Amino acid sequence: MHDIPYLTMRRGIFFFRRRVPGLSTCLSPVMLSMGTTDRRSAFRLCVQLTAIMDRMLDAATHINLPDAEVTAFFQAELRRELACLRAARVMERMDGSLTAERAVEHRLEAYALRSLVEDGLRDAMPEERLQQLPECQRPAALRMQSNLYRQFMSPRFSEEVLQRARPDKGAAALSEFDQLRLRWAAAEALMAAHDAITRVPLHNGEDACRQAEDFLRQIIGHGGTALGVADETKPPAQMPLMKTAGPNAAVLPEEPVPAGPRLTPGVSLITGRLTANTIHAQRDAAFAQPEVPAFDGEAADAVVERTYGEDLFGTAVRMCRRQQIKQGTKDQKLKTVSLFIFTTGIQLVTDIRPHHIEMFANSLKKDLPRFYWKSPRDRDLTFKELRSGNHAAYADDVGLSRASTDRHATTLKEIIEYAPREGHQVSFGHKIAELLPADDRSDDEKRSVFTLADVQKVFTQPLWSGSKSKARRHVPGPVVLKDHHYWINSLLALTGARRAEVAGLLTTDILEEDGIHFAHIRPNHLRGLKKMHCKRRVPLHPQIIDLGFLDYVDGVRQQGRKVIFIEAVPLRTRAEAEKITDTIAPYDDKFGDVLDHMWRQCLNAAHPGNPAGYTLHSLRHYVNDTLINLRGEDGMRQLVNDIDRRDLMGHKPIDVNEGTYRRSEKPLRPLFEAIKLVPRLEALDCHL
Repeated sequence: MHDIPYLTMRRGIFFFRRRVPGLSTCLSPVMLSMGTTDRRSAFRLCVQLTAIMDRMLDAATHINLPDAEVTAFFQAELRRELACLRAARVMERMDGSLTAERAVEHRLEAYALRSLVEDGLRDAMPEERLQQLPECQRPAALRMQSNLYRQFMSPRFSEEVLQRARPDKGAAALSEFDQLRLRWAAAEALMAAHDAITRVPLHNGEDACRQAEDFLRQIIGHGGTALGVADETKPPAQMPLMKTAGPNAAVLPEEPVPAGPRLTPGVSLITGRLTANTIHAQRDAAFAQPEVPAFDGEAADAVVERTYGEDLFGTAVRMCRRQQIKQGTKDQKLKTVSLFIFTTGIQLVTDIRPHHIEMFANSLKKDLPRFYWKSPRDRDLTFKELRSGNHAAYADDVGLSRASTDRHATTLKEIIEYAPREGHQVSFGHKIAELLPADDRSDDEKRSVFTLADVQKVFTQPLWSGSKSKARRHVPGPVVLKDHHYWINSLLALTGARRAEVAGLLTTDILEEDGIHFAHIRPNHLRGLKKMHCKRRVPLHPQIIDLGFLDYVDGVRQQGRKVIFIEAVPLRTRAEAEKITDTIAPYDDKFGDVLDHMWRQCLNAAHPGNPAGYTLHSLRHYVNDTLINLRGEDGMRQLVNDIDRRDLMGHKPIDVNEGTYRRSEKPLRPLFEAIKLVPRLEALDCHL
């Protein structure tokens, strides 16, 4: 509004100078001695003089805003806010996004706005007002008020208010007081709109019911009692529902159409207590549904339209039958359905709404005992009874892990996405992850990463350093048995590959080029790969070669075998593993499960209780973390560039250039130089 004052120095003394553009005819340029030679003191006095002059100029040059204009602006703001809020709230009701937590947030926002208006703009809610809320809602209310306060005090909010209030005139002719009045009117309008929207119903449910009753009476033509719509003028006995002649007659089928949803043959909905026993009875009925018969070749038997039950268990069973997964995995998916029905009461896939997913996830995290349904008594209790205070034994052991909750949510997502294939549309417009309880872990905290010291400690165990015998691998002794347990775990720690990638290697996958020995990780008849970009060549670490891995592979070749680690192949396919075929198996995240028990024993012996939460996959994270953090002598230069690290780990390229405009077989030399930087396992070198 005014030019910025500045200081000048004459003979060691600072002078305050200011010129007001446009007012030079009535005001002369100001020049005052500050009476000091200290620049900091002069600047402080300059700021004070500027503020005093601004107030004098405001009083002399600005015209006060009429009260009627402020009132008109408030009414316009109120209409605008009400229209926006009503549209948003109605949309939430119609698309199913109005969850219980969101409804609470709406009420708290209205409460915080009232606090800001009645108690004045302040960052924190007054204690006496805060105490009126339930304790569980107070932190959210404080955050809400703080966010709204920052919004109101922001320059952008003030600029938008002035633009709406005086789009043509702007704020040039307004005093600071009038600008604050307009901002306050906007805040009051927002508060009033939120307060009103929580008190006045947005739906027309009562009108809809009255219209339905009137319409039904017109159809029947008698003002009767069909579907429970009573006519107050006549008793029900005088109003029989029957077929009649005439233009206003009711046209009804001769036999009543059964009401209710379509269900899988043999399945019936639970109408009483929802317990493990009643839910499992429904599950068993869904298991017994017949398979869809194959077409027998007769044209008369072709089925154009096929209907399926809407029940959750029937849908889940049919989905599992179409998936190539283990029976144990199928059982886990059906357990998800059992828990969902148990905690929400929803038995039909078409009845699932976003707030049910939210309710389910919160129940698993906060209310469900970890050892649920272990006793016959538990299996005859409802969810409310199971979580009640009568179950004191579970008081300190409640809530499933985040991984378990995510797994159950993923299964529900699969069922919801499968339902449209059977003609069932699910009213669902949200991502499942958005409805789960917030995870307080950062991405790098969700998987534990080995430190170098902890890795070295694991590989000092007798499995690698020497055991008593083959049957006593965890008792120290002179025997070093270099079998699949020895090699696979060592390769994981020195290459960063995935377990299935190493466990499924064939003898034809260990190759040499330009003097560099490498493992060619590619799909084969035993296992596929997680993603196609995981196909890669990984140079063998020098320590692996020093320990005799190439000799081990040559011994397998001499025996006429194709699979390097036949003992790591799942038992159900081990007999056929040596038969090389053109069929590529899908990615199997359970490939190599036979390695788990031995690994866990070594891990627990090295780190009792495993407080860091390490897993076998933590070795892959350890190698990746090591390569990222390797630096030169200056502590800044990265020794392994990101492209080579991603090539080595089988990570997805970050852009089209890196993923498309390169050869499929990456140069081995830079990858070999990178893999050599992974620290050697010291305990293994003792037996060289």
